[in-house]
Amino acid sequence: MASAATVVTGAAGGIGSAIAARLAGAGRRLVLIDRRPPELPAGADGISLACDIADPASVAAAFQHIGLRVQCIDGLVNVAGRNLTASIEDMQVADWHAMLDVNVGGMLAIADAVLPLMDTAANPVIVNMASVAGYMASADHPAYVATKAGVEGLSQGLSHLLGPRGIRVHTVAPGWVDTGFTHAATASLSAAEAEALLSRAANQHLLRRIARPDEIADVVLWLLSPKARYLHGTTLFVDGGLMRVH
Repeated sequence: MASAATVVTGAAGGIGSAIAARLAGAGRRLVLIDRRPPELPAGADGISLACDIADPASVAAAFQHIGLRVQCIDGLVNVAGRNLTASIEDMQVADWHAMLDVNVGGMLAIADAVLPLMDTAANPVIVNMASVAGYMASADHPAYVATKAGVEGLSQGLSHLLGPRGIRVHTVAPGWVDTGFTHAATASLSAAEAEALLSRAANQHLLRRIARPDEIADVVLWLLSPKARYLHGTTLFVDGGLMRVH
């Protein structure tokens, strides 16, 4: 039987690619998923493929292909997600459903597809990427807040279901991270406005800075390892103390 592999969704993004690089450095075999085939880290063993996690047919096709290449999955890191800046008054119903379909529904679909390949793993682990936004209301990101709260609920449900099967489930909730959504938030601003926004964001954290993607990846790697073997069903706030402020 081929060695076990770890699946990472959203692997083309800043956090996802940082996690993939950390896992590759630790010698893990990878299955990287995104809407476009992500790039495998240099020297990594694994496969990369396109998959729309909100589309059941796309998920089914992806895992049919994965099943031909991988006989055992020992880890799933659900990173894929999307954001939308719009108030409840301005948001379209289609946008609301699209957020739910990716951030919660897609996470569930991938977990469901992975489970048949996890039961033979020696140390099977699922890590779902949440956010401090799931605990802190925001008038201009209500859909994102709702979906990240949904990730917490989904992870709790999975922990009850899968714990007796020996599959550990974790949730990681970052604060501001220097990638992805943070870059999008500053894209339309002037240099001075962007600097002011990032300064305010940094000062919300007790460490007075936002996270680097590799700092999130380090925590995920630890959670996947046997060193965290008695941690289950909990949320780790990798947030530089932001939740302590709130």
